[in-house]
Amino acid sequence: MRSEWDDTPWQGMPVELPVPVNLGNRTAIARIAKQSRIATRAIDSYTTYPDWDQSILNAFGLTARPWRFPSINEALGVPSIFRSVSLIANTTGSLAMEAYRNGRLLTGTDVPRIVTRPDPFKTAQRFYRDTAYFLATRGEAWWWVAKRDQDGLPMSLIVVPPWEITVDAEQNRFQPVITWNIAGRSKVMPNEDMRQITLLPSQNGERGVGPLQLCGAAVSVAVESQEFAANFYAEGGYPSILIKAAGTLGTVMEGPHEGEEEANVLRDQWMEKDHNTPRVVDEGIESVEQFDPNASGAQMLDARIQNRGDVANMYGIPGALLEYSAPGSSLTYQNVREVFQLWVKAGLSVQFLVPIEEEMSDLLPRSTSAHFNVDSFDRADPKSRWETYTLMVGVLGAEEAAQVARQSEGFEAGDVEFMPVPPAPPAAFPTSLPVPRSAEAVRCSGKRVLRGALRPCNKLLAEAGPFFGRCPRCGAVYEAA
Repeated sequence: MRSEWDDTPWQGMPVELPVPVNLGNRTAIARIAKQSRIATRAIDSYTTYPDWDQSILNAFGLTARPWRFPSINEALGVPSIFRSVSLIANTTGSLAMEAYRNGRLLTGTDVPRIVTRPDPFKTAQRFYRDTAYFLATRGEAWWWVAKRDQDGLPMSLIVVPPWEITVDAEQNRFQPVITWNIAGRSKVMPNEDMRQITLLPSQNGERGVGPLQLCGAAVSVAVESQEFAANFYAEGGYPSILIKAAGTLGTVMEGPHEGEEEANVLRDQWMEKDHNTPRVVDEGIESVEQFDPNASGAQMLDARIQNRGDVANMYGIPGALLEYSAPGSSLTYQNVREVFQLWVKAGLSVQFLVPIEEEMSDLLPRSTSAHFNVDSFDRADPKSRWETYTLMVGVLGAEEAAQVARQSEGFEAGDVEFMPVPPAPPAAFPTSLPVPRSAEAVRCSGKRVLRGALRPCNKLLAEAGPFFGRCPRCGAVYEAA
């Protein structure tokens, strides 16, 4: 692919920068800028090159955009984003995982225990919910293979918070150095024991990114518009009453308010009266004008409603599930089942369910695969279901079609949605975390008042460190490293 710079002598070869010069020299800066411009003339569809102004700002850690990237906690404070994340996480956790061997559904004791109870310390719902939550908020999730059987197959999985993991692929992209950090201690983990699930890859391919990382401007609008509405009512926004004096206000020359501004004295006198009572003014007051706040503008309703549409696009969720309807759209011919079918097929499944299924299947024997059961979203009305069972007779036979109907309707055992979850075997429980914790007891180092004197608190906070939280005796706060 040619560019407008192909007529220059530089044809993709690196350009050597001149020897260090004094940046105060305008000629030297111009020469460096010219060569930097030449050095970025190759067209690379996978790299966004900053211009000269942005390069200068980057050197000082600054940015040209006036808005800021909100934190994940700030983003989750927006109701539409919280609704989207919780809907994705809890819906994923509510689905049952099934196992297939050579394409045939496994039932009963043939189902691998790691599918039905991945984490021996949690229910399957919490395990899959936490995995989907990290995918929705941070664009990646990590599983630690805590225990393996004698054949090397995983017996238990632990969801690891992504912020505790660091990845260094500088030496080997295919076998990066994965470090698990806990409370200031770290350990390099075996690559085969750390399983990474990503929504989308980051720019360098080492980590995962999601909507909250890539759609920073849209998330910033949602956060700032909500905080504007909150601050408006917290701080008053603009005065509700305008008092116009007939003359020029200055400084009080005598009396109890000597030296004070007359405008401040007049305002205080007006405000100290009871609310909703008649007021009397003299000829010194020319007019009193009252302003009524615009509730719609004060709450940024239009912007916040539009944010729901942006969030729906970010996560691929139909607007109806976020109480948002785009102008001109209609749900007249859609019911709840059709809306959920659209979301599961076009959003939830392709973005969240399939990556989790593939990762779980990769941990099972080669002939076995794992898949979420989403039949409940496709469940039709009773009349349509029984008509479908009737049509099955011509394909499966009367007895097998009746068996399918009895299981699907709950008359006989066999529906995975109602199957009991077995406990994890004792061998699947890990004895400890791979990163050692302190074996010493933790006592509070704060101060408290005892019999009128300031004395050390020294309260026992934990039998074995570290300790995070607040001391119940003196209130000292201990934050995570």
